[in-house]
Amino acid sequence: MNPLTAMPMTDSTDYLAPFSLWVCARRHPRGAGMPFVEPARAGANPGPLIFVSRLHAHVYAAFSNREPDRDDLNPWGCLPLQAFGLREYGRALGGKLDCELAYGFVADETGALVVADGAPRVRFVELSFEMSDELGEPTFSFNQYAFEFMRMEWIDIGAPSLLTTFDRIDAMRDAAFAQTLDAALSRATLTRHGSDIEHWAVYDPDAGRWIAAPASVPMHVLTLH
Repeated sequence: MNPLTAMPMTDSTDYLAPFSLWVCARRHPRGAGMPFVEPARAGANPGPLIFVSRLHAHVYAAFSNREPDRDDLNPWGCLPLQAFGLREYGRALGGKLDCELAYGFVADETGALVVADGAPRVRFVELSFEMSDELGEPTFSFNQYAFEFMRMEWIDIGAPSLLTTFDRIDAMRDAAFAQTLDAALSRATLTRHGSDIEHWAVYDPDAGRWIAAPASVPMHVLTLH
């Protein structure tokens, strides 16, 4: 069972994006009150790591939970972004929310996914939101250029149809999705050593394989404001 379905969320997020977004998180006990929900993060930003793919989010959580130093009492799980309190999390950070929007995984020259600091490394676009206490419940509008940029990246890596699979994967029943996830996990190879040349990879469920290639754009320029 997904550990995040053990009890309901008290906050929610309204957002605008061309497809559904996902968060990996884990719960930590907090006495007799509601538990603290810790989202996964990437890079130096304190904001949450947000996945544009349900499948990639679950791949991230599964491999993170397999790490030797994992927290068995508080495993990583996945939930839709609308079930996570993005506004409340941003307010706790002082009103500025720097997020990473993950659309692939960092790989080595052989296509093996690079695992570092207890989790697979991801390829992402940075996005920032400013929030004011005077606002009510905001609707987060994700930069449309970010998704167009990702689409071009998927075309460049050799996975042009990846975007069209998202709605189908989102609509899968649990059993069918579990089979697709198992296939992605079983066909992945892992490494703890990257290369000097940046490579990255995505899983294409239609092709039934991981697709990897050198990155045409360095990670440090993938920032949108």
